[in-house]
Amino acid sequence: MTDATPESLYRQAEALLEQNPDSPEAFALLQRAARQGHAESAFLVGAIMLEHQNPDHPAIISWLEIAASQGHPYATYNILRLREMDGVSFDRHLAVYTNLAENGMTAAQLNLLEYYYDRNDPQAVYWAQKTAAQGHPFGQYILASHFQFSGEPDLERARNLYHEAAEKGLGVAHWQLGQIYRYGIGTPVDLTCAAQHLTPAAEQGIIAAQVMLADVLAKQGNPEALQWYRAAADNDDDGAKAELAQHYLTGRLTERDPLAAAKLAKEAAEYGHPEALRLMGDLYRYGLGLKADAATAQEYYRHAAENGSLAACQKLLSDAALHDPQHYALLKETALQRQNIENAYQTALALQEGRGRSIDYDRARKLFLEAAEFQHIGAATRLGLMYRYGQGVKISPRQAAYWFELAAAQGNATAQYHLARQYYYGQGVPYNLTLACFWLQAAIINGYENPETFKHLLAKWQHERANPQLEKPFERPVPQPAPPQPGERRAIKTAAPKTNGNTAKPKAAKPIQRLDSYKMRDSISASPSQVVYYKTY
Repeated sequence: MTDATPESLYRQAEALLEQNPDSPEAFALLQRAARQGHAESAFLVGAIMLEHQNPDHPAIISWLEIAASQGHPYATYNILRLREMDGVSFDRHLAVYTNLAENGMTAAQLNLLEYYYDRNDPQAVYWAQKTAAQGHPFGQYILASHFQFSGEPDLERARNLYHEAAEKGLGVAHWQLGQIYRYGIGTPVDLTCAAQHLTPAAEQGIIAAQVMLADVLAKQGNPEALQWYRAAADNDDDGAKAELAQHYLTGRLTERDPLAAAKLAKEAAEYGHPEALRLMGDLYRYGLGLKADAATAQEYYRHAAENGSLAACQKLLSDAALHDPQHYALLKETALQRQNIENAYQTALALQEGRGRSIDYDRARKLFLEAAEFQHIGAATRLGLMYRYGQGVKISPRQAAYWFELAAAQGNATAQYHLARQYYYGQGVPYNLTLACFWLQAAIINGYENPETFKHLLAKWQHERANPQLEKPFERPVPQPAPPQPGERRAIKTAAPKTNGNTAKPKAAKPIQRLDSYKMRDSISASPSQVVYYKTY
């Protein structure tokens, strides 16, 4: 009898595995074949060991190396992934990933796409095109983001690609489409289409989509809005709490309940939400759910006005006309100034995104600068985004970091998220993992997009911080912050919170301003690292 060949051992094992995927006999046969140099057997040994409760990475790598040495691409790929799990930086493997990706491996293409996209590197577009051409929703989504937010936008192509990704069930693609139809970005406003796309996004747990869906339904007089406000409020979204409080106070979509209104408004007001503060003023002014107290009501109105509530400004102005005529003129001037600032901001927003009009980055930037001059947090955030994406200006991580830091220190979750990314990658600011964790945690607490998704990223960063022996991301040399560009006026800089190495729950120096719920995404819920599995046949 002749000895069994590696191929025959592999075939025997394959037959046994079809009958019993956990067959010990099959595993032994694969090991025998692998020791004789059979590449596919060695790969399967490693793949099976990966599924053990506590996989032995060095042992698995030794089996995979047998297959990789014979040109097995997925063995090579999995070796890279295992080494990264053990602390080796992705940067060390770029050349190997690129080779695998250029030879058509979708998994490697997706990893490169995520790598470059997270760093706002133009190479992300190349890999987005590669993966989108294969119909992968992540590639379609990133390519759509490029066409929407780049310096040379193409809103129609962006919308079409979002639709392709949404048809495959990608929640964040539905989220973007919901915003596009809600605000009429490159297409007429269509609240029905907006609701159709916001619903699956909301069902997938995107809190911002839950709030926007509730807003759309409420505008249509649909009581289902309340369930989505409650869903977002249960996840500590202050805007949702303020809207629910308003409905309980007015009884528009539900029975009036001043006590419930007071409870929700107080919770959101504690974090400085402008309209929640204004509602607290109403509740104290009229004694609804709370004991009437005119002085406390005035204090809440002042706080709300300082943080962006135009309705509170009008209430203060009306009261001054009746009870404080000597200060009426000053209050009127202040109210008009705030209204002009907000009008400038909203016009800039429409020009930046193409809401019902053509995009005009230059004019948008000038209006954002005017608003930022008066400490408008949203305007500072938007300027950061313009410099990050190169919208009408040259891409400048330093300029982006400057504006993000201004807004982040005053509680803007979008700015906090982007600033965290810049500290993590050392872009525009020196690499600082402590500050990266601090600002990401602040963004999560302040409700950036879908906080649950980013908790996983925070856990990863905190693990790296607790294990300094792990390799950090490639750090680029960073010069000192750039001075203002010619003709550019800058807002007064507010110092960022000091962390002293502590990443405990941060408190916003100023409250969150949710004047603009439409946000540009720099990460999505289903990243390649969540889509690709190590066991790849």
